[in-house]
Amino acid sequence: MTRPPAKLLMSARFIEFSLAIAVIASLFHLVEVLRLSGFLPAPFVYDVSDTFMDWFNPAYWSHNPGAYEVWNSVYAPLSFVILRIVGAPACYANAPKDARDCDLIGIVAILVIYAACAVAAAIVFYRRDRATAVFRSVGFGLGLPLLYGLERGNLIMIALFAFILLFGEMLKSRRAVALAAAVLINLKSYLLLPVLAFAVKREWRTLELCGFAAVGLYLATVVIVGGGTPFELIDNLKIWFNAMSGVVWDQVLYSPTYAPFLQFDERQYPIRDFIPQRTVDVAKLLIEIELVASRSLAFLCIACSWLYPRAITTQRLVLFVIMQSFVAQNPGGYAMTFVIFLVFMERWDGPCTGLAIVMAYLLSIPADMLIGNFYVYERESWLGGRLVESTYGMSVGALVRPGLFALILWLLGIDSLIRFHRAARTSRANFGLAGEQLPSAPPAAATTAS
Repeated sequence: MTRPPAKLLMSARFIEFSLAIAVIASLFHLVEVLRLSGFLPAPFVYDVSDTFMDWFNPAYWSHNPGAYEVWNSVYAPLSFVILRIVGAPACYANAPKDARDCDLIGIVAILVIYAACAVAAAIVFYRRDRATAVFRSVGFGLGLPLLYGLERGNLIMIALFAFILLFGEMLKSRRAVALAAAVLINLKSYLLLPVLAFAVKREWRTLELCGFAAVGLYLATVVIVGGGTPFELIDNLKIWFNAMSGVVWDQVLYSPTYAPFLQFDERQYPIRDFIPQRTVDVAKLLIEIELVASRSLAFLCIACSWLYPRAITTQRLVLFVIMQSFVAQNPGGYAMTFVIFLVFMERWDGPCTGLAIVMAYLLSIPADMLIGNFYVYERESWLGGRLVESTYGMSVGALVRPGLFALILWLLGIDSLIRFHRAARTSRANFGLAGEQLPSAPPAAATTAS
C-alpha cells in the first residue's frame, strides 16, 4: 500500500497526541475523584467494598472445596489452578474479602499482570509504528477498559496477555502459538472465536495444534482441580444466565452493545411511565436494526476474507470475528481491550482507519458522567478506607460507548469491503481449502492490507 502523504501523517500524529493527553488528563481527574470521594465512580464496580472481586472470589474457591457444586462456578478449571498457585493458602480460611487484606501475593500478581499487558502492547505498537507507539501505549495501558479489568482483578488480563503475544505476532513457533491459544480458550470460552480466524486464513496446521493444546490443557486442569467437567459447566451456565437475566442495570452500565437496553422493555421496567411510548418503540426498533446490520457486516467481511485471504490482515479478521459476538451480547466492559488493541495495530492510512483509531481512543478515556442517580449505597470503600455514599445510575458513557464501538466495526468494515473489491479485480476468489490465492493478473499493491 502506498504511504500516506506527510501532511496527513503529521495531522494524524497530532490528533493521536491530543487524544493521549486527554486519556492522561482524565486519569488524573479520576485519581482526584478517588481522593475526594473515596471510591471510583461509574462505570467502575458499584460495590466499592469489593475491589478485585473477580480475583479473590474465585481464589477463595481455588483453596476450598465446592467451586462447582456450591458456588456454581462457570470458570474453567485453569482459572482455579492459576489462583491456587498465585496466592497464600493460609489467607483463605474465612471469606474472600478477608483474603484480600491478607493475600499480598494475589494483589502483587494482579498489578504485575496488568503491567505485563501494558508493556507487551507497547512493544507491539513500537514494532508496528514508532511514531505513534507512545500515544497508543498510553491509550491502551491507561485506558478505561484495562483499568476496569484491573479494578475488578479479572483473569481476563491473563487472557489478554496471551492474546497480545499471539496476535501481536510476538510468537515465532507454532507450539508457542498453540499454548497461547490454549490459555485463551481455557480462561474465557468466547476467546475460542479469534482462534477460529486461523481457519479462515487456511492455517490448518496451526488451528489443529491449537485445538490439541486447548483440549490437553483443559483435561489436565480438570484432573488437577477435580471438577469443571463439561456437564458441570453447562449446568452452571444455565444457573448463571437465569441469575443475570434480570440484572439489567449491571448490563447497561458498561457494555459494548445496545442489546441489554432491550431488556428494559422486555423485563417490564416502567420506562414507558417516564418516556413517551413512541420514543421507546422507535429506540427499540433502531437498536434491533443496528444489532442485525452490524453483525451482518461482520459476517460479510469474514466471508469475503475466506474468498480473498490476503486482502486484510489476520488482526483485522480477528477483530471482525470478535465483534460479531460483542455487538450482539455484553461480555463485560473489560472485553473492549481486545478490540482496542487490534484497532491500535492499524495504520492511519485513510479516513476509515483514522476515524476507527479515534473511536478507540475515545473508548479509552477513563471518564464518565452520571445523568441520573437511581440508587445511593452507603458502604465501606476498600480503596478509600472509609464509609462512603456511592451513587449508581445511568451515565453518558453507557449511552455513547456502544455507538462508538459499533462505529469501529462499520468504519473498518467499509474499508475492508473496498480492499476486497480491489482484490476481486486482480485475483480470483479462493473457494477451496488451500491457502494460496490464485491471481488472474499481477496483484496491485493496494490489495494488500497494511
